[in-house]
Amino acid sequence: MKKNFFLDHPIFSIVVSIVILLVGAIGLMLLPIDQYPQIVPPVVKITASYPGADAQTVTQAVATPIEQELNGTPGMLYMESTSSNSGAFNATVTFDISTDPDLAAVDIQNRIKKAESRLPSEVVKNGLSVEKQAASKLMTITLLSSDPKFDEIYLSNYATLNVLDMLRRVPGVGSVSNVGSRYYAMRIWVQPDKLADLGLTVKDLQSVLMDQNRESAAGVMGDAPMEGVDITFPITAQGRLSSVDEFEQIVVRANPDGSIIRLKDVARISLEASSYSTESGIDGLNAAVLNINMLPGANAIDVADAVKQTMEEISRNFPEGISYTIPFDTTTYISASIHHVYRTLFEALLLVILVVFLSLQSWRATIIPIVAVPISLIGTFAVMMACGFSLNMLTLLGLILAIGIVVDDAIVVVENVDRIMKEENLSPYEATKKAMANLSGALIAMSLVLCAVFVPVSFLGGITGMLYRQFTITIAVSVIISTIVALTLSPVMCSLVLKPGSHRTRNKLFRAINYRLAKGNRFYSKIVGRTLVNPRIMFSTFGILMVGIFLMNRLVPQSFMPQEDQGYFTVELELPEGATIERTREVTDRAMAFLKDDPDVEHVLNVTGSSPRVGTNQAHSQLTVILKPWEERGSDGVAPVMGRIREEMSKYPEAKVYLSTPAIIPGLGTSGGFEMVLEARGNATYTDLQHAVDTLMHYASKCPEISGLSSSLQNDIPQFYYDVDRDKARMQGVPLSDIFATMKAFTGSVYINDFNMFNRIYRVYIQAEAPYRSHRDNLNLYFVRSADGTMIPVTALGTTHYTTGAGTIKRFNMFYAATITGEAAHGYSSGQAMDALQKIVKDRLPESIGVEWSGLSYQEKHESGKTGLVLTLAFLFVFLFLAAQYESWSVPIAVILSLPVAGIGAYMGIWVCGLENNIYFQIGLVMLIGLVAKNAILIVEFAKAEVEKGRAPSAAALTAMRLRFRPIVMTSLAFILGLIPLVIATGPGSASRQGIGTGVFFGMLVAVTVGIVFVPLFFVAIYNLKEKYRARRNKPATKIPSDNESN
Repeated sequence: MKKNFFLDHPIFSIVVSIVILLVGAIGLMLLPIDQYPQIVPPVVKITASYPGADAQTVTQAVATPIEQELNGTPGMLYMESTSSNSGAFNATVTFDISTDPDLAAVDIQNRIKKAESRLPSEVVKNGLSVEKQAASKLMTITLLSSDPKFDEIYLSNYATLNVLDMLRRVPGVGSVSNVGSRYYAMRIWVQPDKLADLGLTVKDLQSVLMDQNRESAAGVMGDAPMEGVDITFPITAQGRLSSVDEFEQIVVRANPDGSIIRLKDVARISLEASSYSTESGIDGLNAAVLNINMLPGANAIDVADAVKQTMEEISRNFPEGISYTIPFDTTTYISASIHHVYRTLFEALLLVILVVFLSLQSWRATIIPIVAVPISLIGTFAVMMACGFSLNMLTLLGLILAIGIVVDDAIVVVENVDRIMKEENLSPYEATKKAMANLSGALIAMSLVLCAVFVPVSFLGGITGMLYRQFTITIAVSVIISTIVALTLSPVMCSLVLKPGSHRTRNKLFRAINYRLAKGNRFYSKIVGRTLVNPRIMFSTFGILMVGIFLMNRLVPQSFMPQEDQGYFTVELELPEGATIERTREVTDRAMAFLKDDPDVEHVLNVTGSSPRVGTNQAHSQLTVILKPWEERGSDGVAPVMGRIREEMSKYPEAKVYLSTPAIIPGLGTSGGFEMVLEARGNATYTDLQHAVDTLMHYASKCPEISGLSSSLQNDIPQFYYDVDRDKARMQGVPLSDIFATMKAFTGSVYINDFNMFNRIYRVYIQAEAPYRSHRDNLNLYFVRSADGTMIPVTALGTTHYTTGAGTIKRFNMFYAATITGEAAHGYSSGQAMDALQKIVKDRLPESIGVEWSGLSYQEKHESGKTGLVLTLAFLFVFLFLAAQYESWSVPIAVILSLPVAGIGAYMGIWVCGLENNIYFQIGLVMLIGLVAKNAILIVEFAKAEVEKGRAPSAAALTAMRLRFRPIVMTSLAFILGLIPLVIATGPGSASRQGIGTGVFFGMLVAVTVGIVFVPLFFVAIYNLKEKYRARRNKPATKIPSDNESN
């Protein structure tokens, strides 16, 4: 391409920028908005039900065969399961982030199919479900009513019939679940004494129900082959029953005397809830609670708006007295976070513009960088769209930091053109032509160096790599576009906008700035001159700084990601094991009354009879406390609110209270703290695991690094043991299956078959009336039939006694396990808390107790420690690019050696501010390397050119320092001031903004004030070493005469 092509074709250059703007604007409109990129590993959930079975039976009969098949599924990271006394089995299999979730679900489904042959028939009959777990919880909708006729059962089923299906069809919605749902079921409430009097057993009722409540095909009249018939017609008959009356009329037995025993004679039939194990509500009122999860990659804001619009349409047909609310909406936090990031973006942009104006000291000159910045930023959106990115915290933070970088290229162009116009009295066109001849190579080199820092890091694997990728590619693209603009549009604008002599007018402010800069230039030149004369002190200082970085890396607490105030938290109430749901409800109501009185609380959602730690359990209750908007709260952050609630609820004598913040990344773990799993490996028993958990909890409670510690391992609960006399049962001709089926049907709840109602299918359950299953003596009324037709009570075929056993059994990778959850105490990081726990395990627990990590803690353990690799990659690629650019292996070393100086500033900054070494800080360090390298290149490149002209290295370095001091300071100052909104960030998402901004802010301060001195020093030192090596290599060797020559 012709030299100065863009300068000579201004319209072409302007069109290039307009195209970049338009394509970027289209990309911005199409980009999805989310809190984080899609970084949650795929999770597949398996659920099964074995009604009436205790936790140990579910573990042996259901969990073991399923887990044996699931173990070793390709891409699996770990699996965990829960078996409870309610007969419920839940398992989740977590896969590597690179695994296709659809293929993973299919693979799990196939393996479950293989396991079905070894499962109890009733488990298979109840059905096993396999589904991908949607990580992105979008919102919660509640249907509520103050009218007593609309109770929780009605609301739950009304939501199922009229709301769920329409919400599931909203584009972007992944799943909709009815929390604490009470779906309709036909309940057959049997009276065992009446059955026994009539010589009937519960098995008889089951057979009758299965026979008389069924869909059957009756055939077709006149079906071919047929002659002489003109028409065919199907034969229809009543199939499944659909009402209470129809079930009541079922004939159980026809007696020889002509009398008939109907189902209503031995049981009460009613349309009720299929389960009473959980209850849901909002603010103390009964409600149907709907949780909506979003599809991966969907635009959270758009999906939420579509759901709200759909609910508005549905609500127009609600019966009078029913209303809905949306108490929880994650897009509120996402929108507030994005809004604060946008505000930070504009604040940074204004500060950068101010510095640019003060630097260039001309509105005409300032216009050029101001135009270049939005083109670079907006153009980036097009590439983000092509890469499948979203507008999230990471990409937007990348754009904020990019402001200070993309403005540099334009400043460098304008500053050089302005200087040449001033020094050589050239026209704007000629000055631009001369400036670009010298600058084009340097601009491309600086752009390549920045890309060399960012791009390689994005190829890291796992979640860390995905987080880096979103950030680094965003910045790299904006830098490349900035360079394109600097090579095309900026020269054109310089030739058109700048005027000769515009630099002559200087007001007092500009004169003061120029005076300070000139004074600073002289001061630093003097210091550099002294260091070049006596470099030993500076080398010693450099060594001390390197040791300081090593020590600070150990001293600064580490974590994976910072904890954010997401506007809500959870409270779990734990009553003694075995407590009924009535007892749990009383405590829950008292807790909710207190929570509603808190001035910072807006809503409280409750699910009584359930817990995220142990699953469905009547002795537990989960409360989701939703706080008022950030600007309406009296407390600063979520911690003071949680402190007040913890203090009050710790006084509850009948319950333990656990408070937890939500998962930092939705879908990664159940809470914002750590999740450690203790496993009973080898010969360790469940009892050994219980002892290990008790020991760990005892010593961990004394650790200052840990707070809010809780365990999923529950105390043993009271159990009723029935010891069947197998010999006696055999002698009486009673199958053991009849004995256990009778007890299970009466005390538990047995699923018989289905019935049709409201164009849907519901289940039929059989169970004894409440008074017949409340005490031990009720067993005397449970009868089975012997071989000769005699009715025998089950108590005559066995003995009973009270015992204890596990209420919930958890397994992790097929081992008995207990999940230990908690948070880092104030002033400590999650990394320190996890290290403290691991030390207790190592020192206090037997070797047969293993340790695993799950959720975000798994990622923190397996993904952390990559800081060294990341920085090594950044240093290596900067070195290689500079070596290629300068055609020298030695000159780039001067740049590389100057980079670590900024690191001590970054570490000191986050340490003083009480922040942590997390993923955001590490991203900042990579950023810092690129920026400091860029400044060092400005000095080294000029000094190298001077040396090649024949000047001494020390004189060349001093000259380069003097000439490059002003652009380095001003561009760095523009970047530093652009970081101030990040450093002082408040509100939602502030922890992330502070984490990434603080380290870079202080690192750049040290780089500009201290690091700038080291660049000339290392340049001269490298050149001197190079010359010494060359002189030694070229020195002629002294010839040693041989023995023959001496003779």
